[in-house]
Amino acid sequence: MHALAISATASVPEPLAGLITAMDRTLVGLAEEGGGRNELHALRNHLSDLCVLTEEAPRILRAVDRLVVAGDRLGEAALASRGRDWRAPRLVKARAALAALERTLAGARPSRIATRLNRGW
Repeated sequence: MHALAISATASVPEPLAGLITAMDRTLVGLAEEGGGRNELHALRNHLSDLCVLTEEAPRILRAVDRLVVAGDRLGEAALASRGRDWRAPRLVKARAALAALERTLAGARPSRIATRLNRGW
């Protein structure tokens, strides 16, 4: 499966745009043959980084939760080794959840931790 470029919009600040791109690559890797636990772990790490860097807002947390669920479902398909046909629809849903998260992050403010680490935007 080829990566569809999810373009971080200009309104999504760095370093969040980089995390969105990394999550997309991770989802694609998870959906490919050989994808599995390492990619699931990487996705969770990217989401953890995102949560540390952004303000704690209910809409952001809901979008993160939707991506976690979609990623887990894609991971279940990958770990079940049922082939690409079973993974493809779940990849589409996971990418839709990622796109929704990206839209939600537009205009997000940095967390206090991000500001202290000088990773604000």
